[in-house]
Amino acid sequence: MEVVISNISIFVLCVALIVVLRRASVALALVDLPDARKQHIGAVPLCGGIAIFTTFAVVNFLSGHMHAFGLNFWVGLFVVVAVGTLDDRHPLPASLRLIMQFLVAAILIGGLNIGQISSAEFAPGVAAWAGALIVVVGLCFIAGLMNSWNMIDGVDGLAGGAAVVALIWLMLVAEVKDMGELILPFELLLTGLCGFLIFNMRSPWRTRASIFLGDAGSMALGATIAYGILLLASDTSPAPFMALLWIVIIPVTDTLSLMIRRVLAGRSPMSADRWHLHHLLLDAGYTPMATTNIILVASAVCGGIGYLGIRTDVPEIVMMAGLVIPVGIHTLFVTIASRSIARLRTVLSKSRGSVGDAAAGDKPQTVIMPRKTNVKI
Repeated sequence: MEVVISNISIFVLCVALIVVLRRASVALALVDLPDARKQHIGAVPLCGGIAIFTTFAVVNFLSGHMHAFGLNFWVGLFVVVAVGTLDDRHPLPASLRLIMQFLVAAILIGGLNIGQISSAEFAPGVAAWAGALIVVVGLCFIAGLMNSWNMIDGVDGLAGGAAVVALIWLMLVAEVKDMGELILPFELLLTGLCGFLIFNMRSPWRTRASIFLGDAGSMALGATIAYGILLLASDTSPAPFMALLWIVIIPVTDTLSLMIRRVLAGRSPMSADRWHLHHLLLDAGYTPMATTNIILVASAVCGGIGYLGIRTDVPEIVMMAGLVIPVGIHTLFVTIASRSIARLRTVLSKSRGSVGDAAAGDKPQTVIMPRKTNVKI
């Protein structure tokens, strides 16, 4: 009954807070405006993340489950939501955001038994420096996943839906590893996300999102999921980190691929563009709903593989080697799609140029019209 009441409470509170904040966001100019890269319609309130994590914190506090994630998590969560909200209101420089992300990562790492991961997972036989290595890996993983979730938040329902998929697998892993104290917090966040997705995910009853997560919401989701993975990997009976990585391999791969492609193109890895996986699917002709569903299904399949690997005690080296498959598929698709879209844009550009030259050419052209009437252009 306590679990039922907590889930109903967070769902109702999240929906109610969204309804209130949706109006306040417009008055505070906390909205997302369309541009060349963002192709939504009108000013959309950026209140989803604030609503989700406010209700998440309140319900965890009232139900007495804040201890499951520890004090460091709540401090880090407050920082990322606060700075993310400022970024939504007045875009911050990429360098300042990156500093904030590593600061949050350091706060979260401080609440983990990080040495358990280093001794069990990464570098057997090199204990002298394994602890330092895992701290660096943990910092990069948390900051990286914050960026990953921020970057996939480009299609209605995608970032929230991907978080729901990841949380389901994390709950199941927590059950397998007898870490039942983590299940309810994961479940509460999932329920809050469902309240948000009513307003954000496209369906036969909703043609487009009426609110967005905002940077506050997407970065907080990335930080929470990364922290949950590291918690599961640093318990006294840890889940293999490489198997847990399967749960988030789609956003991680897309982020790393994107940054590499930007650097190879001579651009900043933090610059904005339409090279994300979801943009390539949209440009390939898929609808926003189909794009979201394709990525969510792929994420669910990869997460299922990671879960089965943990449940059946597949050796970690095998799980790590297997990551080549989703990474390879992503790389192949991105390569083919990018080249195809580039060729199409070149053809369209030349076509428009030809039309423009014809319209403004030096020589008038004769167009044959019905009834053999010649008209000069």
